[in-house]
Amino acid sequence: MGADLTAPLTDDEFVSLRELEKGTTQYDLPDSHRKKLISLGYVAERLGAISLTNAGRMRLTIGK
Repeated sequence: MGADLTAPLTDDEFVSLRELEKGTTQYDLPDSHRKKLISLGYVAERLGAISLTNAGRMRLTIGK
């Protein structure tokens, strides 16, 4: 099952996703945003670091 590319995001959550695209570290990301973006499949956490997934990149292309 793929990520929901139409899931509602707050303006701040979308900004967090955009910041991750720029390379912002996980420590700059509010915990609630990190958890939601992971649950939606937009970011992945590996070895304590988070990174944008293909679904996250697609969501940024589609927009808020």
